[in-house]
Parts: sequence; structure tokens; C-alpha cells
Amino acid sequence: MLRGPLLVLAVRSGLLLGVYALVRVLFVALNAGSFADAPASAYWGGLRFDLSALAWLNALWVLLSLAVPRPQGAWRKALAGLYLGVNAVALFFACVDLEYYKFSLKRSTADFLRILTAGSDTANLAPAFARDYWYIVLTYLALLALLAWGHRWAGRLDAGAPLRPWRRAAGAIVTVAALVVASRGGLQLIPLQVIDAAWYAPATHIPVVLNTPFTLLMTLGKPAVQERTYMAPMQADVLWPVTHRFDAPADPLGHIPQRPNVVVIVLESFSAVYSARLSAGPGYMPFLDELMDQSLNMTHAYANGRRSIDGIPAVLASIPELMDEAFITSSYAQQPFTSLAGVLAAEGYRTSFFHGGNNGTMGFDGFARSAGFQRYVGRNEYPVQEHYDGHWGIWDAPFLQYFAEELSREQQPFMSCVFTLSSHHPYELPPDLAAQFSGGTHKIHPVLRYTDEALRRFFDTARTKPWFANTLFVITADHTADLDRNGQQYSKAIDYWVPLLFHMPAHLPARDQHRVTQHIDILPTVLDLIGHREPFFSFGHSALRPASPPYAVMASNQVYHAVGDRFILHYDGERLLGVEALGTDSTGPLGEPRDLVAFDMLTRLQAAIQQFNGHLVNNSLTVKASAP
Repeated sequence: MLRGPLLVLAVRSGLLLGVYALVRVLFVALNAGSFADAPASAYWGGLRFDLSALAWLNALWVLLSLAVPRPQGAWRKALAGLYLGVNAVALFFACVDLEYYKFSLKRSTADFLRILTAGSDTANLAPAFARDYWYIVLTYLALLALLAWGHRWAGRLDAGAPLRPWRRAAGAIVTVAALVVASRGGLQLIPLQVIDAAWYAPATHIPVVLNTPFTLLMTLGKPAVQERTYMAPMQADVLWPVTHRFDAPADPLGHIPQRPNVVVIVLESFSAVYSARLSAGPGYMPFLDELMDQSLNMTHAYANGRRSIDGIPAVLASIPELMDEAFITSSYAQQPFTSLAGVLAAEGYRTSFFHGGNNGTMGFDGFARSAGFQRYVGRNEYPVQEHYDGHWGIWDAPFLQYFAEELSREQQPFMSCVFTLSSHHPYELPPDLAAQFSGGTHKIHPVLRYTDEALRRFFDTARTKPWFANTLFVITADHTADLDRNGQQYSKAIDYWVPLLFHMPAHLPARDQHRVTQHIDILPTVLDLIGHREPFFSFGHSALRPASPPYAVMASNQVYHAVGDRFILHYDGERLLGVEALGTDSTGPLGEPRDLVAFDMLTRLQAAIQQFNGHLVNNSLTVKASAP
């Protein structure tokens, strides 16, 4: 009686659930440095999310299997194809995240689909990814083979007994009811959401509870943000101001009197951990360390995201990653927004964006136009195509030399940004350069040294140019990557810790500033340094002003984080998920009780979220012009 079509359906569904559980185990194993001591609740709680994703993905297959319980011929092949095809696509993204998580620090969301299809990078890099992550490819193929074998084997469990109409109807009703309950994640009032993973694990282990197909489905076609109200608007403006005006210099000794050129250099994947000066460990950026000694150097600077597509808007437009979708690929990028290029272009600056990558990479060319850059230079515009690295674009050394020469052709004052790329995965150098920059313990170390040397040569060239003395250089990284998790660096919140320095020796005294700074603070800090006196919009704040909020903010998988100099706080938008010490101190910098510091961090984080969501939704990312 039990050996019928429903048993076949149940076994095939159970096989999928088992495969998802296996992928979760692999996810933890391959990211053990991030998920030490994952609680058992993360695994059994994850089954609820697996059931929900599987129910949504396989609803059509289940319904057709109920309608045609014993398919033959074409129907049999069609149902088998549907089962294997849909789940092959879902497992592909689940397997990608086994390693991609190290770069993004979150389960992939719907914007990942747009990133994959933007430009030609995916096709160009697929062979390199397959070679470097061959074990992921084999894992994926093995899982597909397991599903195919299990699907065939389960079909033999049907003994072929006659199907009684009432039993078939009852079984169908029960199955459909189970499908509905599973898709909702239970019988609760509101269907299962990404943030519900916080019930099963601490904030640091939420990705273990989730699965990638679930996060993709839950963010597909949904608005990236919704307005949140935690406090009165006036209070939010006090705790996290977004309209700024500097009527006087923050520091007369560090003020730049004339209109300087501004050059922003964004270094791919330059983690502060790999700076000997910042981390007191092995260093792979000796020239950048030298520049820190000659600059206003932010020792506790944090990226607001973990991907290049999030880093560029944060650095150039003061827009943090506080939503599941990248700003560049979101609908909000269509509205007017404030950017460093836009503000300075309005003051007569010539503006340009240089990136040696393939044109269209991550939508940077479109973003540059929207941000007010008058000129975009990518791989297509670079004159020597023989310098193509075969993966991402033009090697950093020749491209930075080209950048220096092109700046000499710009009308002054100019504002320009260059974004390097050679220190991106797959971390490959030509044989002669690989020998020259060999050493280190990770594949990224030689390419960091290569790009650092390219930066040294850029400055050697730039110092010979007439525009150099009157140029403010801002140097940072887009995000961190491939960190050495040896247990010695956790006090630094290393997943977001990046170099950040402001270099103009003629006007900026060299010193270290230890207060917490972040990418979104670059725009207002530059405008403060160069004496911009008009009001402007920015989610960040000047790092020169003592009253600026002393926290960095970011988010991943619908969990918000605030990083201070002593603590990191996790918040899901409604509940405080935890407060962790970044070192041995248990009080604030002035001896304040931990709970008082946590309260200040939480209220300022809530103000930041309210400001971010509200201004995106209400199309107000600029300062409205005053009526004459």
C-alpha cells in the first residue's frame, strides 16, 4: 500500500533535503575560519529554510507529479528534466557560494544575478574560476549525479498497485498542504524571512542557517529597502546628519588654502591586515606603508561593503551597503545623487574615472556617468591592448603610468579616480613578475606587492608633473579579500578593515588618526579639507570633526553592523542580536559602561538606517537648491 507514487515523490523530495543539508556542511567546512563552533541549532534550524526554498523551487514538479502519478514516455522525461533542471540551477548558486562567501561575507542575493550578467567578465573568467575552484566544480557535478541516480532509484519504489481514487485525492490534499506549509516556513502569520535565521544562531553564524537559493528567491523582484521609523526625523538628523555645511576649517593647520586637484586611488583588495604598519604583522604593501608616514593616516578605517560594486559608491558617493542589493544595480541609482565628482564639477573641476577593466564591468561606466564624471576611461579606451591580463583588464603598472600621463592633459583643477584591478582573483602574474614578487603565504600576497610597486612608480612619475604639488591624494581599498584567519587579528574587525590616507605633504601634516572612519566619510572629509563651504548631502561625515558619529556601518543578509573602537554591534532592524568586544576592553574609551556604549551605538545605527532607507525611497539624495 505504501509503495506507490507518493512514496516515490517523498523519497525524491527527501533526497533534495539531504543534498541541501550536505551543502550546508560543506559550506561550514570550507569557511571554517568564519564559522568556528557553529551551534547545532544552525543546522537543524537551517532545515526549515531548506524546506521553504525546495517547496518554492519544486512546486510545479510536485503538482505535475500529483496530476500524473505514473508518467510514461515523454511525460516521464519531462518530469525528470524539470526535477533535475530546476535543482541543477539552484545547486549551481549554492555551490558558487561555497567559495564566493569568502569574498562577499553573505549569502548571495538577487543582485548577484545582475552582476553576473553585467559586462563580459563572467565569460572571460569562467575558465580561471573552474581551474582554481576545481573541487567546487567536482562537488557540483557529484551532487547532480547523486540527484540523477536517486531520481531513477526512487522510481523503482512504486510497486504498481492500482490507485484508488479516494486515496489518491487524500494523498494529493495532504501533499499540497505540506507544500504550502513548507513554502511559508511553517504555520506562523508571516512567511519565513531571511532575518528569521537569527532565531537559530548568533549574527556571525546566520549564513550557516540560510541557503543561497532561499536568499535569492526572497530578494528577487522585491524592493531593496522600506522606510523605517525609529525616532523623530529631527532626532535622526542629530544622531546621523545627512545634510552638511562647513562654515570654517575643522583644523586651520590642516586646511588646503587654494582649490587643489583631487585624485582618489582605489586599490583592489588591499586589506589593512597586510599592511605591516597597520597590523604589526608581515607586510605586502611597503610603499603604501611609506606613504602613511607622510600622510593624514586613518588607522581604523572600514569599508562599508565587501564587494567592489559596493565599495565604489561608498568611496565616491558616500552611499553605504545597507540593503541586499548593490546600489549600482538598483533602481535607486536612476535618481539624482550626490557624488564627489558632481559637487566638484559644479565648481569648475574637470572630472574623470579610470578603470582598466573591461567596459561594462559591474556597471562602473554607467555609474560614473550618473555620478557626474565627465570622462570614463576603461580597457576600450586604453591605447595598448597588448597589456591586457587575459582576465579582468589592463595590468596595473602600465595603466597607472598611463593615468599619470593623462592627468597632465587635464585642465586644472581636476578631480579624478583610478581603480586598480591586478590584485583581484585569480591573482596571476606573468612568469617574470611572479618571480620578482614571489613570497608570502597566500596567492594574493605577490599581486599585492606588484600593485604596491606599480603605485610607487606612479608616484615617481607624478612627482615630476607640474600638477603634483597642488593635488590631494586619497588612497584606500575597495574591500578586503583572502584574509589570513590565524586568530590574531579578530580585535580589528578585519573583514572590513582597509587602509585610508589623505596625502598632500605641503598642506597636510603627517599624523595618525585613530578614530573610527569609513568609506562614506571620504566625500565629506575631502570637501572639508579643500574648504567647500556650500551645503551638500552625504550619509558619511567629516573625519576631521569631533562631533561626527564614531562608528562605521554596514549590513549583510539583513543584519546591520556598527563598528566602534571597542565593540561591534549586530542588529536585525528590530532586535539587538549581540554586542562583541573587539579587544580586551569591557568599557568605552572614557570608561563608560558597556551597556551605555551599546545604547549609543544602537540608536545611532537606527538613525543611520532610518536616514538611508527614507532618503532612498523618497528620492532625496541631494540638497535641494534654495529658491532665489
